[in-house]
Amino acid sequence: MQNSEDWLAAATQQLQQAGIDSARVDARCLLAHLLDQTPEQLLLQRVELHETQVAALEGLLQRRIAREPLAHLTGRKEFWSLDFAVNRHTLIPRPDSETLIEAVLARLPDHSFSGTILDLGTGSGCLLLTLLH
Repeated sequence: MQNSEDWLAAATQQLQQAGIDSARVDARCLLAHLLDQTPEQLLLQRVELHETQVAALEGLLQRRIAREPLAHLTGRKEFWSLDFAVNRHTLIPRPDSETLIEAVLARLPDHSFSGTILDLGTGSGCLLLTLLH
């Protein structure tokens, strides 16, 4: 049996060797996803991983090493402090999209709006839902 700290160290090293800049963060996010915890919760405890969990983690790790986006591996992406479901059929919310939200909000000094918003595309709906929020 392997514990979460040992897996995290080994996964980080493999991701670094693959040239992934955010290796430690990515490894922690994969582990948190599999254990249904937040990355911060992982800092508080060491978890003994079962063989099936290690096998699932290794599969996710290899997909990340192959440059599959982390959001596709976890099925989630944070945007403007909101959590969105994503999959391989949706565009992943990007930080530069937050500029669009900032531009719209800058035109609405009191952040109230009574018009119509049209959001067309194949994304997660994050732009429309963020503005509505």
